[in-house]
Amino acid sequence: MTTNPKRAEQPPTHLATAIRASAGAFCLVFLYSCGYNLFLLAPSIYLLQIYDRVLSSRSLDTLIMLTLIIAAAVVVGSLLDIVRRAALSRIGSWLDHRLRPVVLTACFEYGARTDAGLANEGYRDLSTLRQFLDSPAASLLFDIPWAPVFLLLLFLVDPVLGTIGLVSAIALLLLAVLTEFSTRQPLAQANATLARSQMRFANALRYIQVIRAMNMQNGAAQLVYRDAETARHAQDDAMHRSEIVLGLSKSVRMLAQILMMGAATWLVLEESGNPGIIFVSSLLLGRGLAPVEGAIGAWRAVAFACTAFNRLNRLLIAVASQANRRTVPMHEASGLLLDGVGYVLASDNRQILSGVSMRLVPGDCVALIGPSGSGKSTLGRIIAGVQPATSGCALLGGVDISALPFFGGTRHVGYLPQDIELIGGAIKDVIGRLDGTDFGKVVQAAKLVGLHESIIRLPRGYDTDVGDGGALLLRAERQQLGLARAVYGNPALVVLDDPNSSLDYEGERRLFTAIARMRSLRMMVVVITHRMGILPITNKIAIMRNGTIEAFGDSDHIFDTYLQPPARTGS
Repeated sequence: MTTNPKRAEQPPTHLATAIRASAGAFCLVFLYSCGYNLFLLAPSIYLLQIYDRVLSSRSLDTLIMLTLIIAAAVVVGSLLDIVRRAALSRIGSWLDHRLRPVVLTACFEYGARTDAGLANEGYRDLSTLRQFLDSPAASLLFDIPWAPVFLLLLFLVDPVLGTIGLVSAIALLLLAVLTEFSTRQPLAQANATLARSQMRFANALRYIQVIRAMNMQNGAAQLVYRDAETARHAQDDAMHRSEIVLGLSKSVRMLAQILMMGAATWLVLEESGNPGIIFVSSLLLGRGLAPVEGAIGAWRAVAFACTAFNRLNRLLIAVASQANRRTVPMHEASGLLLDGVGYVLASDNRQILSGVSMRLVPGDCVALIGPSGSGKSTLGRIIAGVQPATSGCALLGGVDISALPFFGGTRHVGYLPQDIELIGGAIKDVIGRLDGTDFGKVVQAAKLVGLHESIIRLPRGYDTDVGDGGALLLRAERQQLGLARAVYGNPALVVLDDPNSSLDYEGERRLFTAIARMRSLRMMVVVITHRMGILPITNKIAIMRNGTIEAFGDSDHIFDTYLQPPARTGS
């Protein structure tokens, strides 16, 4: 039996599932809206009854009872409007509560694999959806289907009145479309330049000490200000265009009201009809045009919400598709395998790594050495799973290293980068990778790298706050805490990028002791270094040059063959 080789249908995302789960609540909001809009007919019915019954009978009792009934209808309609707005807000809160953890995880994964900027937008998109459901624009969507109903009632009163209402509604719809097309380009430009301005401002604050030291404040401020001014001009342009269209819509609305009342008066005079239709037709026109006119102001909010929904759904689909294709069990005993690993820089198509192959078994410690720009740090990030290879494969235990987050990657890999960011306030949170479920593992990691004694001498011990990103620590202290974080949980593989760059003699001695302990625990250790003093604690050396491994083998053989200085000959 042959099967169609079509791709299997993508299962619904968490967002789509949550929307389906709240379908019943949205249906209830629709019923509230139906009741609310039906009760909006109460003033029109009131006027007709006054002209038909009260004025002809001159009955005060009829007027009082009619007024009480219509007043009760108006109050009930107002309560239904309040209830539906509250229901939409509750739906938004429920969706946010259900989706926030899933979206956070997906954005982290998407940012690590694809684009951190889009991941940041995806996280904001959930807040955009929540804010939309809290806004009047959400309830307006449930009122728009009732605009044709009110216009149809005008046709039932008289075709001339219905035609005036229909033409007015079409004119307002065209103005709403004009608003969208006239403001789309300047608003897109404003959003892009404003985001760039905020990013540059954040980067300037991050490196403010360096900027001040080199007297670059004015230049940095000019860069931020220039983008902010461009964004402001684009926003002003969009606002002016929107104001012009809004002014035209108000003129159309007022003109339609005048024409409606004039036509209704003419019908009364010509056909000796009920004078009440003058006011009734005006009220029906107002109710029929209100949702259409409101759409002009709410168009942008609805467009933003639709864009946010589609973008967030695509992000969740992308992350789900990456997760679903990784199903191979992991066998740590098979070690680390690099087979033809290559990496091309996407921005300029520059080849950074090419055909890198290497194998490590548990207990191995390899030093990656070579000149600056040879690709050592890039290879280290690929081995640590920070970025995927563009060609070849990097396997740990037979599993693609980039897939390790789906198998508990924090347990399998430890990484100490050159630029150390210590996430978490207290020392125990920093070392424990924000897990904190097993304090014993935190202490074990600190002991492994020789930090335990220093930590317990602190007034608050492992509860000591190190500041945002480790700002209260020296670089050497951040490096040591980063090393403890890397070995937390005894991972199968530890990647250390220039781990002794900021260490003194005592710090280096503790680092060498820690690496020896890692090897005794059957961890594989990859050390990226420029210092030859660390080579004696390794059992393998890989020499990198121009993005490839020039030599790889046992430390003694590589050192004697490639790293020994040539013997001097006598003169």
